[in-house]
Amino acid sequence: MARALDGREAASMERRRRRIVRVATELLAERGVEGLSVDEVAVRAEVSRRTVFNYFHSTEELLIAVGNVLLGEAIDSLKVDGPPVADGTHADLLDDLAAMLRSIDLLDTMIRLTHILGPMGHQDARVLAVVRDTMLSVSDNLMTTARRRHPNVPELDVELLVSSLLGGLIVLHKRWSERSALADTPATRQLFDELFDRFIVQLRDGFAALG
Repeated sequence: MARALDGREAASMERRRRRIVRVATELLAERGVEGLSVDEVAVRAEVSRRTVFNYFHSTEELLIAVGNVLLGEAIDSLKVDGPPVADGTHADLLDDLAAMLRSIDLLDTMIRLTHILGPMGHQDARVLAVVRDTMLSVSDNLMTTARRRHPNVPELDVELLVSSLLGGLIVLHKRWSERSALADTPATRQLFDELFDRFIVQLRDGFAALG
């Protein structure tokens, strides 16, 4: 039976884990996925190779952790005020989620992820799996918020809508990347906003019929 950790030990382990993820993020930004070396992560983080694998059993897990940090920081910054919408419809839920996503600089985070992982449609199967698993992981925050804000909407419908939003964002970012070359300018941001608005209109037409 594993020994229970005291508060100081747990805090020390969490700091070490964050340092490993931070170093991995820096290396990915410098060299991309193919240049990620567990040995160099260990050296820069001042831990042993074995320690890295104690926290992350594979490079895929480490990549997912990096994605979770980048997307998670954005999602965690969502500010949702006000009481639950007791009589809200499916359309209200969609508008609420769309407003939350518009309130954060999601595009900046997605640009950073693209620079690290490579343009959508050009990665190997491993990276595409990382993107998928990262999106599934950060969706928990949105679903928790949506359930609290809209308790009368069935949980299945909440999960379907959140999954549709996140999956759609991957498609939108791929299209945006192809047309913008990842340039972050007022014009390319307006392009992303237009693509996002079009996506929400299409979702609303389908979800509005449910309530």
